[in-house]
Parts: sequence; structure tokens; C-alpha cells
Amino acid sequence: MLLFAYAGNMDVRKFSETVPSAKRIGIARLPGFSFTFNKKADDESSKANIIPSDDPVDTVWGVLIEFNEEERSNFYNPDTWSSDLKLETINCIADNGEIYQAEAFFAQPHAVNTHVLPYDWYHKKILQLAEDAGLPVEYISKISLMPFKIDADEKRRAKRLKRLRG
Repeated sequence: MLLFAYAGNMDVRKFSETVPSAKRIGIARLPGFSFTFNKKADDESSKANIIPSDDPVDTVWGVLIEFNEEERSNFYNPDTWSSDLKLETINCIADNGEIYQAEAFFAQPHAVNTHVLPYDWYHKKILQLAEDAGLPVEYISKISLMPFKIDADEKRRAKRLKRLRG
């Protein structure tokens, strides 16, 4: 199985703690889609999502991860897992130009809220993961300009920021 990871799962080392066979294929892009923070979270913030775009220049960058199909339920089981996200099949283009059919997470319509911002620590985490993955500088810069809010829960904020570099 192939996963196109564009948010937290871009950290293949951490992902492999749950999915031991996971191995990074490389970076890839998903043309015709936009990266956004609009998946509502339980903590009054938003998380990353990708949405179809009518703009032909819009592209989402991410990491292509290969793993054994038997381990799929280690990270995604629609019967027991949140109904807020769904894996859908997409075609993405690897850095070398090769086209791959992979799956990517999409927030379901009932889980989308365009009026809630991500927390500062989550925004920073996504930027660090994108940098670590080697995604294009222009793409990372675009995400860095997206609005976010300071987490009012100081304890949670301090804990999450401590996990990040710098």
C-alpha cells in the first residue's frame, strides 16, 4: 500500500512506530488540490486537510510512504476509528516524475470548519515536518503565511512546543 502523507504522518520514523514496514519512497505532489487547515479538532482548533482546487497551479506536496497492506489497520480502521477522516485513492507525482496511485486522508464534510484556526504549535509542527521531509521552499513558505492562533491552554502549548525544535 502507498500513503500520500501531507501532515503529521510525514515523519516516517514516527509513523513506522505504528506501521513497522513503513518506508519512505520520496516526496510527491498532488496537483489540483490545496493544503488547508480546516479539519475541526476536539481542542477548538483546526488540523491539516487537503481539498480539491479549481486553480490549475494549486499543488499539495507530501511524502510517499510504502507499507504492507496487513498493517493498514494499525493506523486506520474505519469501523473503530474516527469518522472524521477517510482514506481516498489519488494519483500523485513523485519527484522523479513517476505517477503513483496512493491513498490520502481527507476530512469528511461534517468534520470541516473553515472558521477555526490551527494552534501555533500545530502550525509550527507542520512546517518542521515539511522542512524535514525536504518539501519545496516555496510550498513551505506558503504554509508559513497561513493564519494560526495562540493556544490559550498554556500547559498544553508549552508541552507541544517543547517537543518541537527551536
